[in-house]
Amino acid sequence: MKKIIILITIILSFIACEKDNNEKEVTYLITDSDSGFDVTYKNKDKETVFEKVLVASSEDKWKYFFKAVKGDIVYVSANYTDINSAIKVKILIDGKVYKEAATKYDTTSFVTVSGTIPY
Repeated sequence: MKKIIILITIILSFIACEKDNNEKEVTYLITDSDSGFDVTYKNKDKETVFEKVLVASSEDKWKYFFKAVKGDIVYVSANYTDINSAIKVKILIDGKVYKEAATKYDTTSFVTVSGTIPY
């Protein structure tokens, strides 16, 4: 009986030590724009949000952070109107680049990056 109690205690302690690490930190990052851009993205509440962003120089960055779980959809899209500008759009998961795209001197195209938080 004592061996069974010890075995159950060991099994329960292993189960208690396991943690479900489904939650990921997602960052949308937009850089390289000289004058500003329009951005559409899926936020932490899974709603689509539109913003007009003004920047002073290509050194300025736009960021949006939130927590997501594995399997959630991530989406960010941007477009600029200054023909002499450029834009780079990235999605980072836990600080690592998940997907990215860029364009330069092309005001007609949207730069869109999307995907699903990997398992």
